[in-house]
Amino acid sequence: MGDYGVSASGRARTATEIFTPDWLVKEMCDMLECESQRDAFAIERTFLEPACGDGNFVVEILRRKFERCVMRQDFTVALRSVYGMDIQADNIAECIRRVKELCGQYFKPTKEELQIIEDHYIMCDSLKIMRMMADGNLQSGTDQGAKG
Repeated sequence: MGDYGVSASGRARTATEIFTPDWLVKEMCDMLECESQRDAFAIERTFLEPACGDGNFVVEILRRKFERCVMRQDFTVALRSVYGMDIQADNIAECIRRVKELCGQYFKPTKEELQIIEDHYIMCDSLKIMRMMADGNLQSGTDQGAKG
């Protein structure tokens, strides 16, 4: 069916990385859309991809959101609603490149929107962050501000 060891750009990856093929990403998003009683890809609905790789899910989610955009403001709201993390810098760089490419098919991204893209796709160890959150060692900016 598909090669799970090859990224969207065609790069062969290590045995520890799995890249979900485009056909499977689309099928999974279709299932989410069919089974959801609400609009799964509404422009304001937030998505976080904690292991985004080179952006297969991110790009498909944004594409579905962008298709619902009527005005430029909708496009910006949709763009603000999707986040991605990956432990590999080259994956994040490729994800950002692909998001920018997709954006160009709908609206030419403004300087502000390009900054949103840079801010929403980051290199980090999402498992470590989730463990820190579970242990109470990571607090939101509002919680820290309340403590003084």
